[in-house]
Amino acid sequence: MRKVLHYKTNYLNKSETFIDRLVRNHHEFEPVILCCQKLDFTDDLNIHELPKYGLESVFNRAAFHLNFSLPWFKKLIQHEKPALIHAHFGYDSYKLLSISRETDIPLITSFYGSDVSRLPTEWGWNSRYRRLAEFGAAFIAASDYMKSQLVRLGFPERKIHVVRFGLNVAELDFFDGNRDTSAVMMVGRLVEKKGFEYGIKAASKLIKKGSQIRLNIYGDGPLMESLQDLVMQLETEEAIWFHGFQPIETIVRAHHQHTLLLAPSVTATDGDMEGLPNTILEAMAKGTLIVASRHAAIPEAVIHGSTGFLTDEKDVDGIAKTLESVLDKRSDMDSIRKQARKTIERDYNIQKMVADVENIYKTTLPGS
Repeated sequence: MRKVLHYKTNYLNKSETFIDRLVRNHHEFEPVILCCQKLDFTDDLNIHELPKYGLESVFNRAAFHLNFSLPWFKKLIQHEKPALIHAHFGYDSYKLLSISRETDIPLITSFYGSDVSRLPTEWGWNSRYRRLAEFGAAFIAASDYMKSQLVRLGFPERKIHVVRFGLNVAELDFFDGNRDTSAVMMVGRLVEKKGFEYGIKAASKLIKKGSQIRLNIYGDGPLMESLQDLVMQLETEEAIWFHGFQPIETIVRAHHQHTLLLAPSVTATDGDMEGLPNTILEAMAKGTLIVASRHAAIPEAVIHGSTGFLTDEKDVDGIAKTLESVLDKRSDMDSIRKQARKTIERDYNIQKMVADVENIYKTTLPGS
């Protein structure tokens, strides 16, 4: 079986389950993993980590920070003899571009969000992306919106393929039981682009009107303290709770207690944007109602009035009004919940994702 070498500098962060699902569900290619640091989701994989000690480690890590080609990477690739290299995120792909050219192994890059929205604004990355666009074999965008961003950045449209995230749908049962009719959840890292500030303000607005709404926030991050301070300032701490980071199993179970997922994403001040949050797709699969922003690729999955509800970014009044309306009419929302589930089953399942990616592999191989 032909090998594909997957590269990510840190393999993997806790939120990057979408990469793990792809790697573990290959059918026609054998995955090999290359990384600088092993983190999570590494069990039962053929994974190679950059040496941490000795002169070789010092030399290679210096080369890494200078965006130079790493001799250890090249040696490992020559040993494993992959047919293709698949790098995840644009900033990591660039680190393997020189090796790809030296070894004549095609380099495929998957983009996911910040590497398309924020990274190009940083010094030096426009020129690096021009080289990647010229010499990379193929590029995978997670949405139509992201494809349009890549085209604007100068990537050749003929090389760009849209492959949507895939869930293990069979593991996400559609929950049709009783839920807490006033419970709303927000899930994700506590960073600016998640827009949790606006979700808190909208929920607080309803609470002060006498609503029984309760907002549970799952996640951790640099804005934890400021968001907690905001809740205290709004005097709604009795109805808005922070639960910190929770494993995916806990989040999946939490859907059974919540009627609605709120995802008020925004464009951050540094230009950082979402791709399409996994949390939205998981909620749609579970039958949890969605209120989300018209932001990035979210409207490709959340069709207003069909699979969920959309509001404008940072529109606290609009978010509050939509939350109130959806919660009041929740008993009439079965068709929306079921249509959301069908959308996931049709467009966002892992089997489709793997088939789409492996088709790209096959058409990218030399001689294809």
